[in-house]
Amino acid sequence: MPKRPYRERWGNFSYYLQFERIALVMLMLSTITVYAMIAATKLLWDVLLGDAFLDKAALKDTFGLILTILILLEFNHSVYVALTEHSGAIQARILVLITILVIARKLMLMDFTTIESQTLLGFGGLLLALGGLYWLISNGDRHQREISADAREQAEPLDHVP
Repeated sequence: MPKRPYRERWGNFSYYLQFERIALVMLMLSTITVYAMIAATKLLWDVLLGDAFLDKAALKDTFGLILTILILLEFNHSVYVALTEHSGAIQARILVLITILVIARKLMLMDFTTIESQTLLGFGGLLLALGGLYWLISNGDRHQREISADAREQAEPLDHVP
């Protein structure tokens, strides 16, 4: 059975679900877009600095802005997927992935001359735990899809009878 257009299904949604969809689109996406535009403008000004752009602090700041924009784009994409796949909320797998990206950004921008070894071990343990969690969630999703595919194959009638 083909899916009905989204506009036709909108009337069947509860008020809360309609509010949730509007809040996701209007508030989150517009906030992300405005912040990314401001960051891109600052990035442009950093590049136009000339020789001062080669300063270590300016390069670190610019690289941090680029990573922030990439993280925001990933978050934006996850909101889009949540809306188009009608899952209602952002999935845990995507949230763990964004968290890994944020921690990796933090590690890339750290000054390793002043950081203590316990802090690095803590970040390493945190990333290892989040990586394991991401693998478990992805493996569970893959297993669930396989079970669903097997159930559909068993439910289909045979086209030919011997």
